[in-house]
Amino acid sequence: MRLNRKILLVTIGTLVLSLLLSSVVNINSFRTNYTDALLTGSFGIGHSIESVLDELLALGLPLESLSGMDGKLKEVVDKNPHIEYASITDQSGLVLFHSDNTQIGRKYNDTVTINTLSADQPLWQIHNRSDGKSYYDVPIPIIDQAQTVGIIRLGFSTKVIDEKVMQAVRQVVFNFLLTFIAIAILLNFFMRKQFVEPVKQLSEYAASITNGRFEQPVKIHSEDEIGTLSHALQEMGSTIKGQIDALRRSGIELEEKVEARTRQLETANQTLQASNHDLLEALEREKGLSEALRMSEERFRMLFEANKAVMLTIDPDSGSILTANRAAAEYYGYTIEQLLKMSINDINTLSKEEIAQEMQRARKEERNHFIFRHALASGEIRDVEVHSGPFISDGRQVLYSIIHDITDRKRAEAELEQIAHYDPLTGLPNRRLKTDRLRQAIAYSKRNATSVGVCYLDLDGFKPINDRFGHDSGDKILIEIARRLEKVLREEDTVSRIGGDEFVLILTNLTSMDECILVLDRVLQVIAEPIRLDETALEVNASIGLTVYPEDDVDADLLLRHADQAMYWAKEAGKNCYHLFDPLHDKQIKANRKNIKLLRNALSNHEFTLYFQPKVDMYSCDVIGVEALIRWLHPETGITLPGEFLSIITKTDLEIELGQWVFDHALQQMSQWRKMGLQLPVSINISPHHLQYPGFTEYVRERFTKYADVTPDMLELEILETASIDDTNVIYHTLSDCRELGIKISLDDFGTGYSSLAYFHRLPVDILKIDQNFVRDMLDDPQDLTIVDSVVRLAHAFQHPVIAEGVESMEHAVALLQLGCRLGQGYGIARPMPASEIPIWLKQWQGNHLWRSLKNRVTQSHHVDIDVALTSHKRWVDNLIRYVKSDEEINHSQLDSKHCNFSYWFNGIGFIQYGSLPQYTELNRLHEQIHTLGYKIISINNMGNTEYAQKRIYELEALNIRFAELMKELNKDQAAIS
Repeated sequence: MRLNRKILLVTIGTLVLSLLLSSVVNINSFRTNYTDALLTGSFGIGHSIESVLDELLALGLPLESLSGMDGKLKEVVDKNPHIEYASITDQSGLVLFHSDNTQIGRKYNDTVTINTLSADQPLWQIHNRSDGKSYYDVPIPIIDQAQTVGIIRLGFSTKVIDEKVMQAVRQVVFNFLLTFIAIAILLNFFMRKQFVEPVKQLSEYAASITNGRFEQPVKIHSEDEIGTLSHALQEMGSTIKGQIDALRRSGIELEEKVEARTRQLETANQTLQASNHDLLEALEREKGLSEALRMSEERFRMLFEANKAVMLTIDPDSGSILTANRAAAEYYGYTIEQLLKMSINDINTLSKEEIAQEMQRARKEERNHFIFRHALASGEIRDVEVHSGPFISDGRQVLYSIIHDITDRKRAEAELEQIAHYDPLTGLPNRRLKTDRLRQAIAYSKRNATSVGVCYLDLDGFKPINDRFGHDSGDKILIEIARRLEKVLREEDTVSRIGGDEFVLILTNLTSMDECILVLDRVLQVIAEPIRLDETALEVNASIGLTVYPEDDVDADLLLRHADQAMYWAKEAGKNCYHLFDPLHDKQIKANRKNIKLLRNALSNHEFTLYFQPKVDMYSCDVIGVEALIRWLHPETGITLPGEFLSIITKTDLEIELGQWVFDHALQQMSQWRKMGLQLPVSINISPHHLQYPGFTEYVRERFTKYADVTPDMLELEILETASIDDTNVIYHTLSDCRELGIKISLDDFGTGYSSLAYFHRLPVDILKIDQNFVRDMLDDPQDLTIVDSVVRLAHAFQHPVIAEGVESMEHAVALLQLGCRLGQGYGIARPMPASEIPIWLKQWQGNHLWRSLKNRVTQSHHVDIDVALTSHKRWVDNLIRYVKSDEEINHSQLDSKHCNFSYWFNGIGFIQYGSLPQYTELNRLHEQIHTLGYKIISINNMGNTEYAQKRIYELEALNIRFAELMKELNKDQAAIS
């Protein structure tokens, strides 16, 4: 291998090894320094948060009540990208505030809290979270009155450092490769110029000497080893040439050697002289440094003693005052000799433990700025700002302290605080502080599951007094009212004046509405007490609006607005009272307004249509007409039933408009059917509000004029009996006018409304409609069966037709026919359908053989009421047995024989129809016996003796069999009598 390559390989290898070692050291140093920088920055941020908390805690506010900390922690995370979370926990690890709202309320069970509380200095820890992520956790204890009340925790991911280190590694590798290539190129060029080519010339020169040629010149002029070697070779060539020439040159050679030696001695002498010069310069520098140190200490002593600022030096271990300047003696009122015999504990009002902690912080340069209270020799306590830090004096570490009096500044700050947050007249919190207190109360309520009462109070009768007696008297009244309110409220509550004669009360930590009512009663009472101004007794009252959070779950501004709204309601109610804001009612009003708007748009957009449900004579199967039922073809939800939207427009103009739409479209459909050859009477529902509308009768006449082919006797108006009628006289005259035209009148949902018999008696009614709720359950519930029977009998007594709604099966139809009700309508007959499907249904109904054979099932000997009563009684017995065997729920009120469903039948229809039969008395005795036994069985079961209770069930079942036999005999005997 050639020389240049060997040299190049050795040089490159050495370079690579040195660069690798340097890179590893730099990367490790970078990782350490970057980690320290992030930790130091995090500690700095944490101490900034701590200082804010110290100021807030100094105001006496509990840590958990500090509002806005969530936002501030999130702001810290947003402004410091390396910090991933910031939180404040109490001593137990419960999260009070967090940059991530989802973490609030959680409890950290790691060792960070314990280690932080037990540590005497700040520390950081690696925190492995439950989600698998690893963080550098920087905890900082929160000190309030010498007690640790919580911990500030800041965390950044270990990945931040790893990524930064990897970035540095990539940069180092790139720099390494770039440097390596550049150096390799330069080395190659340098080696070739400085070593390879000169050595090549020397090799060629040496070869020429070997061949006896001395004329070839060597052009090497460097003064390094190669130059020396070149020179030596040339000398050697010259020597050899001289030896060849003759001994005559030997003298010249000797002179050259002496001269060379002389030059060496001169060089050594020069080197020695240079060394002596350097030594002299070092001695001079040492002398200069000593003098500078002496002068520095002298200047510090002069600056310390002559400085007008109060200055002390303190032993950080014992707290003893080591030195004090004249300004300190003048400020504290002691002589310098007295101060030097004292400890900082004699001046600082903190405890010895707290002072020791603060000195340690200053000693370790964790903080250099402190706020203390110092006692003077006169006993006066002053607020001071202390700048303190460590320095070396006489070979040991001491603390310097520069003290500035900030008592006046503190007082000015307190005055500004008073002006900014308190009403200048009454001293109560103003609007700004009130808002902050309310937000804190809401946050506390969320954490502790309590309620907050927000009261808006306005004085009644204050303005006349203020106008008559002047503003000074008015101000005195406001001051007295404020004093009374502060006295009557609890310590944790807030009363604020927001302007004029208006106050806001914030009642916190409420657990029931009764607490709030008691407070408001006391408030009204104390405000109403006379206020004496000079010799005049003046009286004012208050109207109070109240809303309660979280029942009224809105923000602070809306809570005040709702309380203000409720206050005006209190004034309208007569003043000197309070009114509770109802969020549900408020939401319902807003929702109704929105829904009314939607319905009005639906009417304009033709989204309504009419469905028709047939009504039939169940005995003859004749179709007697159809009922028109409105439907909303909602563009999003599809067909919407009237029960979901008609209640919204009750007693509104839209109700009348929609009623007129139904009336017009019903007549229009009747006209179309008539042209098709169908003579179908139609009934439509009319609300009392629509009937009371002026001009209703004229509107009806005008519609029949428009549809001249429709006669009034084909129309039936159904009045909802469930709706209240404000003016019966107006309704009576309107209905009478309609009857004169030939229109029939029916009373719908009879038996469920406000005054069934009164309406039936006073209004000109032609037909009664039994409510579907009674008809639907009449086969199972004797009470409903009794009601249906009574309505049928009532209609027959007044010779009015009666129609039953809710006929959902042929069994319902049979039962109704047994009771004497022939007319029916319901899903068992036909569901409501579009007008286009009515002709098709009519053809299908004509061929319905099941319904047409229904009258054959109706017999005079069959009594449906007995079947219903027996079924109801059997259900009661079965429920009792299941309760004992499998602990199913039972209605204990029906254990009483006087309040069960069978008893209602027995003392109603049963007594009327079967009371004269001998079995009736026996049934009563047996019924009482079954109930008594049932009560005993349940009592035995409830006492834990389930086995004995189940044995007695057999006795109950035997009695029940006998009971069923008597009921069947009752049916037979009644049939025989008939």
